[in-house]
Amino acid sequence: MTGSDMKINVSGGNASFGNINQGDHGQLESSQVISFEAVDVEAFYQSIANIAAYNNIDFNDYQQLRAQVADLVKHPEQPGFMETVEELYDKYSWALKPLGALFSTVCVGS
Repeated sequence: MTGSDMKINVSGGNASFGNINQGDHGQLESSQVISFEAVDVEAFYQSIANIAAYNNIDFNDYQQLRAQVADLVKHPEQPGFMETVEELYDKYSWALKPLGALFSTVCVGS
């Protein structure tokens, strides 16, 4: 640790820190970055393709879900991210398991 630089990275899940002392009138800042692994996104796409084919899901529904998830994955910092994910759960109930697997780390405790 040099000077006042201290970085803590947490991947997958959540973290809680207590009793942080910032002496010398320092300021504590926090930020959260959401990112997705390409392999997880590809597994999601494959899962919904299989489910859609097996259950004769309307192709337009499948395409809309895929497009909405692609947008969320590309821009997870957009306002209303969690609300959009919840709307996907409601609208595409046939894809609950793949959605849960993809968004499980960002939806913990919500």
